[in-house]
Amino acid sequence: MRHVVSLKRADIYIPAADVMARYGISRATLDRWMRYRGFPAPRKIVGKRYFILDDIEAWDCEQSGDDPINSAETALGMPIVSGLIQNYDEFVKAMTSRRNELALSCIEVDARSGMQEGYANKLENWRKDFGRGMGPETFPLWLGGLKCGIILVDLPRRPRKQGAIRSSAA
Repeated sequence: MRHVVSLKRADIYIPAADVMARYGISRATLDRWMRYRGFPAPRKIVGKRYFILDDIEAWDCEQSGDDPINSAETALGMPIVSGLIQNYDEFVKAMTSRRNELALSCIEVDARSGMQEGYANKLENWRKDFGRGMGPETFPLWLGGLKCGIILVDLPRRPRKQGAIRSSAA
């Protein structure tokens, strides 16, 4: 039986072809960089080489002499206060975490944002019977109440999941 490596969900994996295109290098140069220049090692996924984007960016910063910690923690000069968010559950978790970091109660968030009293609690518990999802009117209020915003970034292509290929062929 084949051993399956557990991959972190938040890591973004990019194929070797994208890495070579990023730097304008050949496969031989990429292999040389890994051997002699400390370039991050790839992970093999279904027989193909994939690199973790964060590792590549940290290597870039190291090569240029930049501090990867300080350069990675700001966007447009403002501090980044959450990790990568790719679905609604992660968004709610990040917003709840932000509220806790600011040491605010849900009632205080409601008061700061102008939302109806008790609404932040409903947003944080959206999967429960008393919970509520977020609509277009609530979204900017909730962000404003926690003094945070959204920045969209272009993510590199990621490997397809096998289940997605099979279901589309059926």
